[in-house]
Amino acid sequence: MSLTRQLKWCWAVTLIVTLLGGCVPYPRERPGYIDLCESEHTFSVDSPGGKQEIFLETYLYDHAIPGRYMPEKRGHFTIPHVQGPEAEPEFYVQLIAYNKGRQRLSHPGSKGLPPLPVILDTRQAYIDLGDGKHRSARPEVFLGTRSFPYDFPEDNMEFARPSPYDINSDEVHRNVPRITNNDDYGSAYVVFKIYNKYANTHWSIHLGELEVAGQKVTVPPLKLCYQPTLKWIGIEPLMRP
Repeated sequence: MSLTRQLKWCWAVTLIVTLLGGCVPYPRERPGYIDLCESEHTFSVDSPGGKQEIFLETYLYDHAIPGRYMPEKRGHFTIPHVQGPEAEPEFYVQLIAYNKGRQRLSHPGSKGLPPLPVILDTRQAYIDLGDGKHRSARPEVFLGTRSFPYDFPEDNMEFARPSPYDINSDEVHRNVPRITNNDDYGSAYVVFKIYNKYANTHWSIHLGELEVAGQKVTVPPLKLCYQPTLKWIGIEPLMRP
């Protein structure tokens, strides 16, 4: 056999072994973690244009990240302008608010309904720790940027907006990162002054009331639930839990 044919044969064998090796099922595991029990909320309000539905999506983590079954979640925010041991990450909740049929600024040229202001005052927001203690939110609403592909608040006060603030504003919805929980609308973030590693199922997150078309809409407490360990047999990247 010539040297050229030997090299071609070796290359073919190597390719076949590699392909077969990648198709062998093997055990996978997503460790258990704490997450919101429920993320999607709908409200109905009377507006000048008639009755409208308001959607509020709430997330602790970016569930669109490939490999989100890993326990190292992103639910934290680094205190701006603080250095040293005091610079512990803070806990945050991602909010995506919009009225049904709202124009999607992330889709140039798209048509839709005009925005209905959804006003949030984070000075009302707090975490009930389940032991009689509360931890207040920062008084600002934080925005994200397109600096990174993922959806999280920018740890820079340049992107902080004082409460009360319209979380259905064009300023929010113009910024939709490539990997996010909602690829049509942007996010605002409420940051709480507590380190996320302490999160447990005794917590409940209270956002208070939204003001929509002059009406007060109460957001139900956001409960935390334990998502149990999940084990499966899979072929990456073809199968995920």
